Amino acid sequence: MRFKDKVILLTGSAACDKNKIMGFGGATVWRFFEEGGRAAIITDVQEELGKESESLLRSHGHDATYMNLDVTKNEDWQKVISHIDNKYSRLDILVNIAGILDPKSIMDIDIKLWEKTMQISTLGIFLGVRNSANLIEKSGGGSIVNISSMGALQGSNAYGSAYGFSRGGMINFTKSAAMQLADKNIRVNVVMPGWVHTPFTDYLYNDEIQSEHRVSQVPLKRWGKPSDIAAAILFLSSDDASYMTGSQMLVDGGVTAGRMRIANPLDR
Repeated sequence: MRFKDKVILLTGSAACDKNKIMGFGGATVWRFFEEGGRAAIITDVQEELGKESESLLRSHGHDATYMNLDVTKNEDWQKVISHIDNKYSRLDILVNIAGILDPKSIMDIDIKLWEKTMQISTLGIFLGVRNSANLIEKSGGGSIVNISSMGALQGSNAYGSAYGFSRGGMINFTKSAAMQLADKNIRVNVVMPGWVHTPFTDYLYNDEIQSEHRVSQVPLKRWGKPSDIAAAILFLSSDDASYMTGSQMLVDGGVTAGRMRIANPLDR
C-alpha cells in the first residue's frame, strides 16, 4: 500500500466517473485509493461535475471532498489549504493538472485568451506550490507533480501558441521549485503527456480524420489512456521515486523520440 495514510490534493480533477471519459485527476484518484490512500481533495471550477465525483467516490467508501478552486486566485488556494490543514493536519501530495487548450495561432489568438492560458498554467502552478509547501513540509515532506505536455518540447501548429509556451514554462519552474524545496523534503517533478483521450481531447478523438492523423505520429500506434498518466503521477508521488526531483517524465507513446520513418525510395 504505497499511499497508506496519505492525503492528496489535485487541481482540474472533477471528471472521476469511471463510466464516462475520465481526466488525469479522476484516474489518479481511483488508483490512489486502491493503493491505500487516506483522503483526496479534488478541485475544479466545474462545480456540478465536482460534486457528482465527490458523491461517487464517497459511495465507494472513499474519503473524498470536492472544493471549488480557481487556481489563479490566491484566496481560493488559501481556503483549500486551510481546510486540509484543519481537517487532516497534513498534505502529502499536490498534483497540478488544471489547464486550458488554445487552438489559435500567434496571429489569431485573442489577447484575453493568451492571458487566461498563461494565468492558469503559470500563475496557477506557482500559487499551488507556494501555498502548499509549508503544509507538505509539516507533514514530513512529500511530492508535487506538475502536468505539462509534450507540446512544451516542440513548436507546433496543433497545440496553439499560448499552450506550448505556458507548458514550457512549467518545466523550468518545476526545476527551480525542486531545488528550492529540497531542504523541506519536497520533491517536485513534471509529467509530460502526449495524445491522451480525456474530456480535454474528446473532440479530437471522435473526429476520425483528426484522430487518425494523431495516431499516425505515435510509434505505439494508439491514443494514451488517463490510466497511463495516473501511473506516472503516482510513481513520482510515491517512495519508489524518492531520489527523483526536478525530473521530466514523458508519457507520449514515443512521439518526441524522433520522426516516424518515411518510406525510403531505395527500398523499392
